[in-house]
Amino acid sequence: MAALAAVMAVGSSVVVVAMLPATAQAHSYTLGKIMIGHFWAPPTDQDAKGAAIYGPLLNGGSEPVILLGATTPIADKVRFRIEKDGVESWVDHITLTPNKPMGLAAWRQHIWLSGLKEPLVAGGSFDLNLDFGKAGHKMIQIVIEPEGGH
Repeated sequence: MAALAAVMAVGSSVVVVAMLPATAQAHSYTLGKIMIGHFWAPPTDQDAKGAAIYGPLLNGGSEPVILLGATTPIADKVRFRIEKDGVESWVDHITLTPNKPMGLAAWRQHIWLSGLKEPLVAGGSFDLNLDFGKAGHKMIQIVIEPEGGH
């Protein structure tokens, strides 16, 4: 887990979790050999119907792991979204390749909440239950914070 917390290479970008601003509430989780870094969501407008969730994942095992879905009490539906050149598309799952970091980010696959039941307010948080299929489920806390710290 220390490797995930120190530096996590994501494509040509590097996410430095240990250097988050002092206002960020850094946290991480494990599920077997799956490492889940600091997951966060940007604040939304009062009338927003959807919101993105971002964060780093690492499958430290020797076999691929599939993120099949997620649930949260603050939204009607949770899906996986990709937006490229202003066009959004949806995928059924996210595959975590062994020992290859995966960053859920605005420019690649990320989690999307539809039917928000309340706005996301900076400084708040909410629970998200990740479904990794046969690898199990993991409840994590999503911190609501501005994008500037990432």
